[in-house]
Amino acid sequence: MKIRFKLAGIMLIILIIPIIAVYAVYSSKCSKEVTHGQISSLEIINGDRAAYLNEFLEKYIVVQKNFVTDKEVKSFAGNISNNMAEPEELKYVNDLIRDTVKRTENAKDMFIVSDKGIVLAAYDTLKVGTYDDNFMDFLTYSTANNGISCIYPPSSGDSCYFYICRRVYSPTNEKVGVSVIKVSLEDAAEILKITGFGNFADSLIVDNQGQYIASNVSTPKMLSDVVEYRDFTENVSEAIPFYSGTASNGTVKKESGGSFFFGTPVPNGSWSVVSRFEVNAARSEASSMMSGPGAVVIISLILAAAAMIFVCYVFTEPIKQIVNVISKKNKGDANVRLEFESNDEFGQISTEFNAMFDSIFESEQRYRTVVSMMDNVVFEINLKTFKVYVSDNFNKKFSYRAKDDSFNESFLYKMKVHKDDMKRYMDDLDAIVSSQGDKWEGEYRMKNFYGDFSWIRVKGRKYFDRSGAPSKIIGLLVDIDKEKKSAITLIQKASFDALTQLYNRPTFLRTLDEEMNSSNARRSLDALMFIDLDDFKHFNDEYGHKCGDEVLKFVADTIKEVTYERGFGGRLGGDEFVMCLTNLTLIGDAGKAAAEVISILNEGFISESTELHLNIHCSIGIAFFRENGSDSTELLEAADSAMYKIKKSGKSNFAYAGGETNINAVETTDTFDSTFLR
Repeated sequence: MKIRFKLAGIMLIILIIPIIAVYAVYSSKCSKEVTHGQISSLEIINGDRAAYLNEFLEKYIVVQKNFVTDKEVKSFAGNISNNMAEPEELKYVNDLIRDTVKRTENAKDMFIVSDKGIVLAAYDTLKVGTYDDNFMDFLTYSTANNGISCIYPPSSGDSCYFYICRRVYSPTNEKVGVSVIKVSLEDAAEILKITGFGNFADSLIVDNQGQYIASNVSTPKMLSDVVEYRDFTENVSEAIPFYSGTASNGTVKKESGGSFFFGTPVPNGSWSVVSRFEVNAARSEASSMMSGPGAVVIISLILAAAAMIFVCYVFTEPIKQIVNVISKKNKGDANVRLEFESNDEFGQISTEFNAMFDSIFESEQRYRTVVSMMDNVVFEINLKTFKVYVSDNFNKKFSYRAKDDSFNESFLYKMKVHKDDMKRYMDDLDAIVSSQGDKWEGEYRMKNFYGDFSWIRVKGRKYFDRSGAPSKIIGLLVDIDKEKKSAITLIQKASFDALTQLYNRPTFLRTLDEEMNSSNARRSLDALMFIDLDDFKHFNDEYGHKCGDEVLKFVADTIKEVTYERGFGGRLGGDEFVMCLTNLTLIGDAGKAAAEVISILNEGFISESTELHLNIHCSIGIAFFRENGSDSTELLEAADSAMYKIKKSGKSNFAYAGGETNINAVETTDTFDSTFLR
């Protein structure tokens, strides 16, 4: 009988078996698969809702920050506190409030209330001069949770709302009152509406007081007081800041009593989004849909399949032998062959397969011979089996030995890569292994056979099978250590001051420009210090230039110590140095750093050339990013001018740009607000 007839009979059986399997297991597994998909979807939805709510709150936080940092608003606040406010100022602030409310979606009201409860300016100008009973709450809200209040019940037929509160300062940083924006929660609550899950899921927004609202924007109630929702506090309390004290990272998921609970914190305002999915109810409905007359069909198919098992076994035995031989061949058995002595198509398959095996063996031999003659290491990743092949010369260059040929145990994942290159290396590896990239070319420091890190260039290319699916990656490891280190040496010579090994002037200014751009994006507190040595000429004239060089190196070492992991330094030329400090917490931290430099230099060092203990004095000018300059040139000039104030007033001290000489400024404890430097 021809093979095609045999296969036709076998295919009939193969078609029956999946039908049997579907009918046999569908009723028991269908509901589980459905609910599993719903659970996964709801977990993602819960996280997306929390992200949306976080952005929703962030928008009003930014609006509030922009308002209270407006120069005219601060001037009005200062004049109000001194009883000097003019009608024109009040009109400007009232107009700005109305414009802010109109331009801000969901904003319903806005006003400024003093620390004594008097409304100073408002969207509704009739409120100006009146007393607000809630002013103590507003003061409290302005100091925590980014100024975001709890959720308030609907008023006058409106929806639930909350307040965004922020302190208003005078130009001299005196606390004058609180700016308050009333925001409707109607649009935010729309994110709670669920489609596709029937009556088996519900979601809530929980505020920083433990109150919740649902999708219908109902009156907020305490989550722990409502029996229907009390189980949220028992299962995902760590995702609710009011109950846990601190917010968890990401979504918390727990199963309890036939339900799944999800909780995702909303960092802005210490709110959270929680959801519950009733698994048992959903599965019961899905299972009930599968019962019925289908059971009769299943029994009939099982009986028919049992009758054909023996026939299927006989017909498929030759195919099983072919599969076994091919499997052994793929595992590297070069001697295995197909042995069919029949005159039918199986005999022809045997002859053709054996000829193909011989051809493949010869091709592999040529490939391995070429690879063995190369100095570069060749590797190959099979993307279907995730097995890794590497050429024998790898062992001569690197000390790592893989436990097996799996991808996770290969040198690609386990070999030591320099910590500064690790993230870039892993990103590049993941990019080509995934579907994102077709080529890989990068340079990294890897630990070699001798235990040192040497520069290696990795080049790889992805290959695809006939269907267009990725099948393998073939690549090279090229030793470029000598040429790379030569290039790095040239770059370092061009970027660093030869004597002090600090950034030279061009490199420092370029780095400062980059840091200012980053600072503008993250709105951080950063400072530039201009350091000029007092009477440096004395060291050269009195003890010689070798002693002068020792002084400059000691100053450079001090700058490196003070800026370690929080900034960078440079030498502009002569005895002029600069120092940049980033991500400061307090304004006074810059003064503390300047005082630390002055103190270390005053303690001095013992000169090797003179064997004398030398004390060094310096004058320092401090300028803050954005506040004292919008670019590196303006910032450097501001710090330079502040330094010259010290030069003219006694030296060995520091001063802030635009301010008085104040060595006690290091004691300030005002927390930095990024809006201060806008």
